[in-house]
Parts: sequence; structure tokens; C-alpha cells
Amino acid sequence: MPLKKFFKKLVLSMEETKDNGYVAAKPGLKDLTGKTGVAKTTLRPAGTAIIDGEPVDVVTLGEFLEAGTAIVVTSVEGMRVIVKEQ
Repeated sequence: MPLKKFFKKLVLSMEETKDNGYVAAKPGLKDLTGKTGVAKTTLRPAGTAIIDGEPVDVVTLGEFLEAGTAIVVTSVEGMRVIVKEQ
């Protein structure tokens, strides 16, 4: 049994759960590539945009865009939705 105690110290026993703040990428984010929308907040460079009538957390590649600017989704990397001015 001492070997079991030893291995318990080596193995991570915590789970990655929603309650602990872990979230998986939303399954439909890849479908946003090429879609257009409007910046809801100022993107400096991160903020919120309205795409297909839904709020989406987005980021630019460094540009600052004012709220109300027309945007297009250029790519999606995991949970990161990258946009540029249309």
C-alpha cells in the first residue's frame, strides 16, 4: 500500500469542470469564419460584436475599431474569433 500513496502524490486528482471556470470552445465558432457583423463595443483590440444577431467575444489583430464599425470574421483559433474592419 505505500506504493499507492506514492502514486497519489504524482497523479493530478483535480478535474477541469465548469464550476472551476474551465470551458470548452463553443462548437459553432468555426462556422463564423467569413461572416459579417457590427462591433457592439470599441474593439481595442478585444471586445464584443454582434454576428448573426448574437453577441460574440472578438479580437482584432491590433487595430482599434469604434463601436458600430462593420466587421468580418477572418479566422477562428480555438475560442478566439479574429475580426477586421469590413
